[in-house]
Parts: sequence; structure tokens; C-alpha cells
Amino acid sequence: MRALVLLLALSCPALADVPQVQTDIPPVAALVAQVMGDLGSPGVLLDKGGDEHDLHLRPSQMRALNGAQLLVWIGPELTPGLDTARQSVPDLQSLALLDDPATLRQDYAGGGINPHAWLDPTNASRWLDLIAQRLSALDPDHAAIYAANAAAAQAQIAALDADLARQLSGLTQSFVTYHDAYGYFTAHYHLPSAGGLAAGDAAAPGAARLSALRAQAEQGQIACAFPEAQHDPALITNLAQGTALFIGPPLDPVGSTLDPTPQAYASLMTALTQSLLTCANKP
Repeated sequence: MRALVLLLALSCPALADVPQVQTDIPPVAALVAQVMGDLGSPGVLLDKGGDEHDLHLRPSQMRALNGAQLLVWIGPELTPGLDTARQSVPDLQSLALLDDPATLRQDYAGGGINPHAWLDPTNASRWLDLIAQRLSALDPDHAAIYAANAAAAQAQIAALDADLARQLSGLTQSFVTYHDAYGYFTAHYHLPSAGGLAAGDAAAPGAARLSALRAQAEQGQIACAFPEAQHDPALITNLAQGTALFIGPPLDPVGSTLDPTPQAYASLMTALTQSLLTCANKP
């Protein structure tokens, strides 16, 4: 009996041979989870409900990072605190997805790179291949599985993209968001966005920006305003006072409340779509 157990153990892929992976935010964790499939599950370092721009690791999170062979993250443009932490971990490999030269990149209106590139499904699909390639380099015995999983996930993202595009075709009224984070999403789906109230890094807006948006709202050029899950809605509420602006539900561009499951990317994109569509369906 002991010999049979030993034989079975030797004939099955050993989970110990699969790289331990950490990620920065739930949508990236979801992409990694799709590529890893049944071989393993990545960790995610952003706390539930946390602000991606203010990510600083607790001791337990540093221990998790120290135990990883690979960090898959957007890059220091999104989580500068994680950049410092990763550099303190010997032998940790890093895949910064925003560094990929084929990734569609945007600049903020006020300058600087907009790092929220996962909100364009074209980028997410591209990154699946990069993740599979990096995992295969660390774990060549499972390279075929990683490649097959990435291809299957790309087909799922293509179907999701087509469905979201169909739904969002009915959104024709201009809207403003709290945070200037949604440019990839609005450009990909050709949405009438008036941009963000706050700057790209979620810093408080200046008086000139507030005055300009309020004037647009008073003239009926903006129909809806959306607060954000991680931030005080007071600025959006104040902007809407005395105007016909419809205040929609809070948006969450990183899916900060989601578990890092393979479904988290689709859940984030679907939730964002449904929230924005309240502007088209408002009373």
C-alpha cells in the first residue's frame, strides 16, 4: 500500500514545483489565476477596500512576498510603495505588466502615465501570454498547461469584451468620475466621458477644475457623476448640488473588494459596466 501511494505521488505534478506568485491587485491576480489553473493560486497584496496608490505592506505581507518566486504587478506607476518592498527581496523575479512595449498606454490629461491599463481588455488579453511565458520559464514542466490556460482565458475575455461593448453602446450621455482612472475603459468602448474630478493619482482637484466641471454641469453638458469606493463622495456631492447631475453608484477600478479568483477580472469589468449604465437608465 505504501508503495502504491509513493508511485501515485511520483506520477502527479508536484505543487511544490509550481512557482509561488504574488500580485498587486485583484484583476492582475485573476489573470494569473486563470493561467495557473489547477496548478496553484496567486496571492494579492492589496487589502480589501484598499487604495492602490497607497499600498504599503504589513509584516505578514512582506513574509508572503519573501516566500514568492515571482511578483506580477502593474508597476511602480500604480503602487510606488510596492516597488520599494520588492527590491528588498533577494532573488524575487518581477513582471511589471505596464513595461510591456505592446501594452496600450495612456497619459493623464495633466501629464504622467495612467497605469489603469487593465481596464482595456486588449491589454488584459496580451498580458495572459506574458504571464504564461514567465511561469513557463520558471516551471517548464507545466509550460503546455500555462499556454493552454492562457488561450482559453483569452477566448473568455474576447466574449466578455463583445458583450460589454453591446451593452455600453446605449450609453450616450456624458459623465464625470471621481478619479481620472477610466480612460482606457472609456476609450476602448467609445464612451462620452468628461474625465475625472480628481487627478490621476486621486489627489484632490484644484478650484479651476471644480469650477470648469460645475459650469459644464449647469449647462447640461454632463449628465452623471460617479463617486469612487475608496474615497469620500463629498466632492461629487458638492459638484452636483444645484445642478441636474445624477449621482451614480460608487465605482471601484481595481475591484478592491473582490477575492483573487479567476473570475475577478470579469466581475470587475461587468460591475463597472453595470454602474456606468445607470447613467443611461437614470430616472
